[in-house]
Amino acid sequence: RRWGPGYGACPSAGAAVPAVCYLLTQSPNRGPSPTLGSPLLVAVSALNAKMGSKSEQLEPARVGLFKKESGKKSRAFWVSGLTALCLFVLAGVWRGDSPHHALLGAWDRLSSHKSDRLIRKYTIQSGVRWMNPDGGRWRVMFVCNGQSPCPTLHAEEGDLVELTVKSDVYAQSSIHWSGIGHKGTGSWNDGTAGISQFPILPRGNFTSLIDTAGSWGLNWYAEHTSAASADGLYGMVYVAPSPSRPRPYRLITNDEIELRKIMEAEKEAHHLAIKNHQHRDTGWKMLRMRAEGSEFYCYDSLIVNGKGRVHCRQPGFETLNGHDLDETGCIQPAGLPQETCTLSKADYEIIETEGRAYIMLNLINIGFEHSVMASIDSHKMTVVANNGGFVTPEETDVVYIPSAGRVTVLVKLDAKPGDYALRLSSTSQMQNLQGYSILRYPASRRPIYGEPMELPQPESLDDVCVLPDSSTKKHCKTTSGLFLPPYPVSPPPKAKKSRPASADFTFHLSAGSQPSQTEPHVPEYFLNEKPWQLFRSSLTPLLFHEFNSSSEAALGKPVIDGIPMGSVVDLIIENQLNDTIPLYKHADPAWLLGVSSNAKFPFTSVEEAVAADKDIASALNLEDPGLVTVHDLPPLGWSVLRFKVTTKAATMIHAVKLRYFALGMSAPIMEGILPNDPANYPTFAANQPHVDLEPKNDGVFG
Repeated sequence: RRWGPGYGACPSAGAAVPAVCYLLTQSPNRGPSPTLGSPLLVAVSALNAKMGSKSEQLEPARVGLFKKESGKKSRAFWVSGLTALCLFVLAGVWRGDSPHHALLGAWDRLSSHKSDRLIRKYTIQSGVRWMNPDGGRWRVMFVCNGQSPCPTLHAEEGDLVELTVKSDVYAQSSIHWSGIGHKGTGSWNDGTAGISQFPILPRGNFTSLIDTAGSWGLNWYAEHTSAASADGLYGMVYVAPSPSRPRPYRLITNDEIELRKIMEAEKEAHHLAIKNHQHRDTGWKMLRMRAEGSEFYCYDSLIVNGKGRVHCRQPGFETLNGHDLDETGCIQPAGLPQETCTLSKADYEIIETEGRAYIMLNLINIGFEHSVMASIDSHKMTVVANNGGFVTPEETDVVYIPSAGRVTVLVKLDAKPGDYALRLSSTSQMQNLQGYSILRYPASRRPIYGEPMELPQPESLDDVCVLPDSSTKKHCKTTSGLFLPPYPVSPPPKAKKSRPASADFTFHLSAGSQPSQTEPHVPEYFLNEKPWQLFRSSLTPLLFHEFNSSSEAALGKPVIDGIPMGSVVDLIIENQLNDTIPLYKHADPAWLLGVSSNAKFPFTSVEEAVAADKDIASALNLEDPGLVTVHDLPPLGWSVLRFKVTTKAATMIHAVKLRYFALGMSAPIMEGILPNDPANYPTFAANQPHVDLEPKNDGVFG
């Protein structure tokens, strides 16, 4: 309390001394000058001991201390003793086994010194609230800090984010941040219950440390213990790219003025969270599915940033794939009643252009069911990034956004002043579903009192590319960000001392279904022979699994294990179902080597396929494949995903259609964790308060 003008200062002479000075200044000594045993004398003496020559040392008079010749040996003895004691206490406090220190213990593994890293701290308090986002029906929803979508988090590439989650919901929960590999901070920060973390109990809390080095762009964060993300517990996190990161904008234009305008658009990017919304909560729909066998794919609206309307089935679309549609535009299973639908008049999300020459839109699909087509009337878009990072730009009229995927587009604002519809249409083969937002130029408008917001109409139908059945007009180009080459080029890794087509490990997965042994109306879905049921989120996380002997090394299906650090891994995935299945792999983006629909992959490895079959070889890209976190597994087809194990982590790959995920279509992956090379994790993570669950059976509902 006595440092400052008139009392001297605590100069820096090594890392330990300022800390000692800081703690000692908290002494209750209130005299105007230091006394013989004052903390100030201890601090100055400790500092003098650090300095080399007498000329560098502080004279006691400089800090108001009266010189006394007597008792020098006694004072020196006490000064040395107190200094040593303080340093010992400080070391004990810092190295103590406290949760805070365990959290920051990851500093030792970070590439840069902690003093060079900016820490951004966010606190999210989850809870429940009555909401009606599409104007169709009030219902209870999960919220963060009182809102849904949850608050958008911001950081810059290279920052550290300390995310504290306080749970005020009535069930176990956890928050997972997509697209992050946790190289420096540890897999226990991933937020996936049953895999890398115990779920947070009601009225509990958990703090994660997330390193954004090497990761940028708009990602989502969502609840990952149950299916609460479908009920509102989701949000966006934007990590602005580092100034040193190469941009692909010179592939669009070389005009310096235009490039400045594009960079301005990047700095002011707009984030749009696309969500398929339902009027009933997930618990109700799961119970109905269990009791009646109803499927979990019918939704009531597509909303953007929590805004939108119920549009019901579009006129002229009474059937889909030969099946009758109910009023919501959905195909109901045989024997179940048809759903009714009432149009609503809620507001749309407005995207203000604010007089700019360009606007950059991050379109992220957090519905976890419906993939969508998106277009803007009278505007073209240039795709510049996806979940994996920057891509080689491609101009298009329509962009495809898979469930849980993200596409970044640049739009040139050269149309007439006015409002233009951003159209969204589901690609589902089971429901006809639409949503809208409004791109607004500054213009004169008449006020509308007491009337609903109008959806802008195009001057010509030729300006509309996306049709209500998600098809596009012939003159309109459609682009998927999944296959665009990354910028700069990032070729896929290969096995050591081998040809580019080879990998160290190849695993064959298959997405399919089987009858349940415990549920008469509900099937089980799997990705690696057996389902990974939701109740496993309440069991001991795989990251904390202890190998007791070599005979217990294999965890069994559906877990993928036995992968050493540094390995290049291929996942060859086949689809037994006649449905497109979006798959999300946790951690860093992976390389999508190729996909094919209505075909088998008859070879044991990519290397064998390339050598033996020209048709399959032509479907595989080993030069510049897309980098993705989410990709589509085609109906009755296959996909090949390649990744490299760069950190010890318990991750997973799973379907991001909620009905498949909830009924077991997931496969955990133990990356770099072996019986003779186990994972390292802090004791506080393994000792987090939790419930010891003993399921009655291994059915999808336990």
